[in-house]
Amino acid sequence: MKKTIGIIGCGYHFTEKIYPVLIKTDFFKITGILRKKKKTFNGIKLFNEKNFFKEKFDFIYISCPNSHHEKYIIKSLENGSHVICEKPFLLNKLRLNHILDLSKKKKRLIFEAFMYVYHPAFDFIKKKISKKKYGKLKYIISNFRFPSLNKKNHRYNSINGGFFFDSASYLISLESYLFNTIFDKKIKFFSDLIKKKTSLRGNIVFTIKKNKRFYFWGEGQNYNNNLEIFFENATIFCDKFFSKLNNEIIEIKIFTKNKIQKKIFKNVNHFIEMFNLIFKNYKKEEFQKICRKKIENQSKFMEKIKKNF
Repeated sequence: MKKTIGIIGCGYHFTEKIYPVLIKTDFFKITGILRKKKKTFNGIKLFNEKNFFKEKFDFIYISCPNSHHEKYIIKSLENGSHVICEKPFLLNKLRLNHILDLSKKKKRLIFEAFMYVYHPAFDFIKKKISKKKYGKLKYIISNFRFPSLNKKNHRYNSINGGFFFDSASYLISLESYLFNTIFDKKIKFFSDLIKKKTSLRGNIVFTIKKNKRFYFWGEGQNYNNNLEIFFENATIFCDKFFSKLNNEIIEIKIFTKNKIQKKIFKNVNHFIEMFNLIFKNYKKEEFQKICRKKIENQSKFMEKIKKNF
């Protein structure tokens, strides 16, 4: 039986990426959208905020401006709904503990949507790291950088936290999702930020267990969307790591002393993979616990770096 899902925020990203998946899934049915405009959305019932939270949704998907995430996460949990929220889950961690406690008390899932994690290329690289086939990890270079965009783009709006919360958040998420790094106040880092009215671009250097991560992010640069991992005896490189076009072939290269190995992945829809995973596991206490820990970890990393601005 399909689970009902309510939508908060239906801008370009939701309309182009999320909506086409949800209307075709066997697991979820959109039964309401919180939207100020009265224009209909393909026959789905629209609500103002007051009436939206009078409805009982099994899930609520939050895709509104970042500054509203905290309010709607709390309201959704209080309403008894499981919560899937676009990154960044929060802009600061002031009410993080309250949200974590509320999720646990209500036995409701809270989930931060980093879709790239659910692509088979990610699984392939994670397994290579865990097997330690190529010796010790030495350092990582990862980029999520863009040319200058149309100034009306939401990333230039200070309400959304700029490019730091949009692109640097992906890079920082590698610590939890790919390397299983647990946040520790003793972790050393350096960050450099170019900031006017909002955060535009910068770089972050982590020193963790004697190896370094070099993360470059933001606008006004050559487009880069990749990950390169250096081991003692090999290097793994993946282009189009965080964001992938439809039907794009993803290639991972492994450089060893004498040869280059290539692994080709037909692009799968990682949005579908994410929703499939959620539906199969959302009731499991252990899955909910893991998701809470990922959110806590990511929020603490983001907060620590943001304070350095």
